[in-house]
Amino acid sequence: MFEKYLPEIIETISKSVQIKTVLDVAVPGGPFGQGNKDCLEYVLSVADKLGFRTVNLDGYCGYAEIGEGEEIVGIIGHLDVVPEGEGWKVPAYSGALVDDEIWGRGTIDDKGPIIIALYVVKALMDKGFAFGKRVRVIFGCNEETGSKCMEHYLEVDEPISYGVTPDSNFPVIFAEKSINNIFLSGEGRSHGKVKLTYLDGGIVINAVPDLCTFTLEAEGIVGKIQLCKAINAISKRLGKNNIKFSCESKCGKAVFAVHGKAAHGSVPHHGVNAVSYAIDGMCGVVDDDFVKFYNTAIGTCVHGEKLGCFAEDEYGKIAVNVGLCHYENGKFEVRVNSRLPFNTNSEKMVEEIKATVGDSVKVDLKSSSTGFKMDKDSPMIKALMNAYATVTGDYESQPICSAGGTYAREFTNCVAFGPEMKGYGEMIIHEPNERISLKAIEAIFNIYLKAFEDLISLE
Repeated sequence: MFEKYLPEIIETISKSVQIKTVLDVAVPGGPFGQGNKDCLEYVLSVADKLGFRTVNLDGYCGYAEIGEGEEIVGIIGHLDVVPEGEGWKVPAYSGALVDDEIWGRGTIDDKGPIIIALYVVKALMDKGFAFGKRVRVIFGCNEETGSKCMEHYLEVDEPISYGVTPDSNFPVIFAEKSINNIFLSGEGRSHGKVKLTYLDGGIVINAVPDLCTFTLEAEGIVGKIQLCKAINAISKRLGKNNIKFSCESKCGKAVFAVHGKAAHGSVPHHGVNAVSYAIDGMCGVVDDDFVKFYNTAIGTCVHGEKLGCFAEDEYGKIAVNVGLCHYENGKFEVRVNSRLPFNTNSEKMVEEIKATVGDSVKVDLKSSSTGFKMDKDSPMIKALMNAYATVTGDYESQPICSAGGTYAREFTNCVAFGPEMKGYGEMIIHEPNERISLKAIEAIFNIYLKAFEDLISLE
């Protein structure tokens, strides 16, 4: 059955990836930018041709629906993506098929999986499956930057009865940790003849920065001599930590470009934070209030040890990621994205950070999203686990508690289900070289085919 739909799946994923859907300025009918508007209209046009009833909810989101009845089974994914960053082997928005892999931003997160899900429902339609309920494939356009799309959906349309979002890992995510975004801001200045005048790193708060640039400037002849010494000391410290960098120095000014490794903000230990290591490189070399603050209160830690907010429960440690950082004209702002264990909360974290940084640094809780836990023995979790195990033969894996945040937390009785799993090629999200293999597409298709049939049939 899969082979029948593969050419169309490849074409639809590829064309959707070619539409850049990074958050942009609003346009008429497109609150999240022209790209998101165009992509939503494209996938809805595909769904319409496949025989679904389609609805566009003011450009915030849209859905493709089949079946009748009061109950709605939701399959919810997103079309928006994080910025592409640097270091791609194949252009980020090419959607190119290379060596049996479709390349581009969104292939895994989350255009590919939700498009596969759409064709799975189409396969059920074609085989004459008796739905008995409405099945609604929902396409959001703002998952990466706030989920305002789902807020709008819940304001203007019907809530789902239960459902899944194909935006995480197999076998199934039964719990998601709380997430918050905290901004740290303040003033500082450099002392001495060598001054930090500029620093910038990161593209989105929920990804580990893979690039940080900063500028040092010297005053007078003595300052230029000290700048040379500072360049050597910083270079040595960065090299000791195996951090790649470049430095251009001319006329008493040095510009560093420090390279790290991108990763999703939920797993900062999987990346190398270019901001943190750039500032660490200046430790004891550049006499600057901001540098001292950062290295003392944040450093290269990823679990909040220096910030005083470390927490751990049976599902793991707190994840603390500096996603964005800017310093200029004696003012700094550090934007922190955190994933919290169930034994703490955002308010407690803020108070712990305030106690650590003192009154000189402003601490603002900009946003928070409360996590959830579902019963592992619920009929829905059991049905999804059984479908996964039946198709893959993996009866050992257990339901997962995730540090990631998905649309599941926006709805009642909704969990994340796939697509990431081992053994089907690299499944890279929020990093360069995102891609999905045809082998993975086939596995995801077959798992969803079994799972959706069982899910829709639940009493």
